[in-house]
Amino acid sequence: MNYRITTALTVMVLATAVIAGCGGNNSDDDTASQPAPAIDTTTQVLDPFVDDTADGQQKETVTRIIDLGNQRKAPDNAIIAALVASRAEGFWRVHHSGSGGRNLFGWSQMWDNRPALDDGAVTDAIENFYAGAESSENAAKDDNPVDYAVAIQLSDHLGGRVYFEDREAYDDNMSYLGTEDKVRNEYAEALPYARAAFDQFG
Repeated sequence: MNYRITTALTVMVLATAVIAGCGGNNSDDDTASQPAPAIDTTTQVLDPFVDDTADGQQKETVTRIIDLGNQRKAPDNAIIAALVASRAEGFWRVHHSGSGGRNLFGWSQMWDNRPALDDGAVTDAIENFYAGAESSENAAKDDNPVDYAVAIQLSDHLGGRVYFEDREAYDDNMSYLGTEDKVRNEYAEALPYARAAFDQFG
């Protein structure tokens, strides 16, 4: 009799343990049913004028480039290309006058004897860039603002000037713009700033 009771109790204990074990294995299901942790999808907005140390001159240059582009009914990518070139060549600053002065697209003042800060010289530089943007050869690259901007700069022969020779004028150390690949890399780095500026003022 005692043997039967002992056997029955053993069976009950084992059954209880099995049931408890089955209930304890629900952790995977519980984990799967819990909501995934929230992911912060907020991205920091790029400030295109973060390095403007010239009392807002960058914004003035950008708005002038955009305004003249809009007046010419230039496509958005032509305006962005102009912003890319001006940003890469001189951080949207209108350069100083003098023997080594350069305009806002990086061209030396030897091609224009007016002071670089002269409004007419600045306007002419922008208009000249947009004229280059309208050529059929350059416009074929308008789907990529970097390629577009580089093509416009390299095809600019106003007054007989040539891009790479001009970068060597006045013995300037501009080796970072010494090859087309280097120019393209500099322009590619300028593109996010150009887009952000266009989004802000375009």
